[in-house]
Amino acid sequence: MATTTKLPISALPLPPPSHLLTHNLIPDSHTPSVSVFQNQVLTTKPSLQRRARLLAPQSHFSYVSPLPLPFPYDIEPPVPSEPVEDQGLYVEKWLSNREAVHERTPTSNMASSILRKYFPENRGQPRELMGLSETGLKDCLPHLDVGDAFSLLGAPALANYVDEEGSPCPSDSEAVVSVRQELVDVLSGHAILMSGSKTDTGGDGSGPAFAPWSLRYSGHQFGTWAGQLGDGRAISIR
Repeated sequence: MATTTKLPISALPLPPPSHLLTHNLIPDSHTPSVSVFQNQVLTTKPSLQRRARLLAPQSHFSYVSPLPLPFPYDIEPPVPSEPVEDQGLYVEKWLSNREAVHERTPTSNMASSILRKYFPENRGQPRELMGLSETGLKDCLPHLDVGDAFSLLGAPALANYVDEEGSPCPSDSEAVVSVRQELVDVLSGHAILMSGSKTDTGGDGSGPAFAPWSLRYSGHQFGTWAGQLGDGRAISIR
C-alpha cells in the first residue's frame, strides 16, 4: 500500500478556479477581489470586516480574515503629547497594525505553493493545540501533514512521518515541530493564507486567487423574513 504524501497546510493545493466557490459567487462590493482586500481593506480600512454591516443584496460572500482578539477591543488611547484629530483614522490604524499582512519568507515546502503565509506584527496571543480528529483527517484531509501534533496530544496512530525521500522523520525534529506550529497558527487565525496580489488569478500568476472568506446568510426570524442575519458564517481559511 502506497504511503500518502503529506503536505503542510500552506502547501495543500487549491482547486482550479472552476471549482473554487469564491470564483463562482458574487463578492461583497467592498471586497471585490483578493488584491483589493489585501492591499486596501487590511491596510487602510480594516474596520470594514470588524463591524456589523449589511452586504449589497446581490453579494454572496465577503473576504474577511480572523482576528482572534478579545472583543470589544481594548484600544489604547493616544498619549497626551500626540492629540488625535480623527478618531476614526486612529482606530483604523490600530486595527491595521494587528492584521496579518506581513509575509514571512517562504519555506522550501512553500516554494512552489500558490498560497503564502501572512502574520501580524503587533499581537502575540498564546496559541495552544487542544485536540485534533484523527478520523476527520483520514476521511477528509488524508494529505494534510500535522507534524508532531498527535505525539503532543498522545495519540500514536498518525505519529509516524516520512520526509520527501520516504525516510522516517524523528518526531522531535525541527521540521516536524514547524509543520505542527504552522497548522496551529493558521487554524487559530494568527496567520492567514492568501495568494499574492500580483494578479487576481494567483499570487504568482500560476493559479487561482484566494483569501479567507465568509458567506453571508439570511433567513426567517420570529416568523418573518429577517434578511441578512449576523455577520456571516464561519470563515473559510483554506
